Amino acid sequence: MARTNVYADEDYVEDGLTFRKIGKFIKTGWLRMLIYAVIAVALVSVVVLPIKFFYKTEPVAQTTIEFIYDGIENGETPNGGTLDTDNIISTVVLANAVESAGLGGKIKDISSLRAQMRVSAVETEEYIRLVNAAANGDNSAKEQLRTYVMHPTRFDIIIPNPDSLGLSDAQAQNLLNKIVKSYQDDFKSRYSITEMFPADTYVLSQSETYEFTSVYDLYTASLNSIEQIIEKYTESAPDFISTLENGSFGTLASALEELRMQYNLFNNYIMINNVWRQPDVAEDSLKAEQSLIEVKRTNLETYIASLKTLIADIKPNTITSTDSSGKTVTTETFPAKYYEYIDRLDTSNRELLTYADQLSNIQLRLQKLGDTGLAATPDQQREAVAMLVKLEEETTAFVKKVNNLISDYYDTTFVSSSVRQIRQPVVSRKSSSMNLLVVYACAVIAGLLVGGIVTGVKIGKANAKRAKSAVRADIAEAPADANAETVVDADDKEESKK
Repeated sequence: MARTNVYADEDYVEDGLTFRKIGKFIKTGWLRMLIYAVIAVALVSVVVLPIKFFYKTEPVAQTTIEFIYDGIENGETPNGGTLDTDNIISTVVLANAVESAGLGGKIKDISSLRAQMRVSAVETEEYIRLVNAAANGDNSAKEQLRTYVMHPTRFDIIIPNPDSLGLSDAQAQNLLNKIVKSYQDDFKSRYSITEMFPADTYVLSQSETYEFTSVYDLYTASLNSIEQIIEKYTESAPDFISTLENGSFGTLASALEELRMQYNLFNNYIMINNVWRQPDVAEDSLKAEQSLIEVKRTNLETYIASLKTLIADIKPNTITSTDSSGKTVTTETFPAKYYEYIDRLDTSNRELLTYADQLSNIQLRLQKLGDTGLAATPDQQREAVAMLVKLEEETTAFVKKVNNLISDYYDTTFVSSSVRQIRQPVVSRKSSSMNLLVVYACAVIAGLLVGGIVTGVKIGKANAKRAKSAVRADIAEAPADANAETVVDADDKEESKK
């Protein structure tokens, strides 16, 4: 009777995967898997580390500027036009920057420099918020993005590859600083207000073709527009004081009031003394002016009446709501056109008063012209001319001071802060973007897998060899009969063939 051998390693004859098999596998192959993992890490290090730390992309030099003034949020220039960021790297700006940076020997072709550079808009916070909200499923944000127009206020000025221009990192950074300064100067020249009012027009005192009253009207009318500007800046910049000894807008307002008093004295003098250069010509001119103003007044009165009709026809929108106490509150709101008509009506009424004053003044002058019994003496004529010459000198000096103060105001408040550099120039060279932690983790896993596969193969071969040895041992110990011998011989032959 054949004997059945019982083996201690029951794991190799059990069916399926067991914890004992897993433990045996790890116990047998842990060192091999560790060695393979170390080898994999070493091989990856040889390849990856040089790429990560020595391979660099082309350098990029850039700085960032920001526009700060009313209208930029709509993509407008200070005077209401469309902002063209291409001007930031215009050939004029770049040429001045290259010269200022002392790089004329290296950069000879400004057009080539301009072709290599670019200005890139920085996405606004509002746009980023809408994009993120839309990505999170916000339907309202999606609808807004369909018609949304981004008007950035910040822009990157970029030199993609300074090396190709023969520039060192320091030279590229210096050039960017000079470009920003050059563009600020260009921006100032474009949008600063200089010589707002002409100061060379007060020269009519010696002209016989201009009557004293006409000169008075012309000069005082020019002061009206100056007064409006002074009032505007006195209100918006009451604390601004010029660093160039031009005073403040408040002091200019006082100076203008004193100048007007001098003009009133001159007007009173020529009226009281009936001073005229050419009385007949002056009378015809006054009557023609009177007729023109009367026509203007009639047309304006008709326009005012039409505005009143338009205003009366606009009905308010009534909104009824309930306040916190439960009381019903009714609110009337008018459309934008209503307020537009109101503003027009106010302006027209003020203009109508101006016409009334002008007609009253003309009537007074005509009465004086009719008084032939009081004619000005030659001395009074000369005195009137002398007074007018002095007024012209004072007015010219005053207008120049106004222009200087406004220019100084724009230089120190508007232009200097309208374009500012918010990030200093940097030159960056990006290395490979691969994550070393992920790479090494993958290498370790790959090494462990290879080690595990090799271990599994070796265990499989060992088990197969052990199983064959066991079978031979069983056959060798079995009773020697013909059938067994035949079987043994057949197995030996088969084994020998292998």
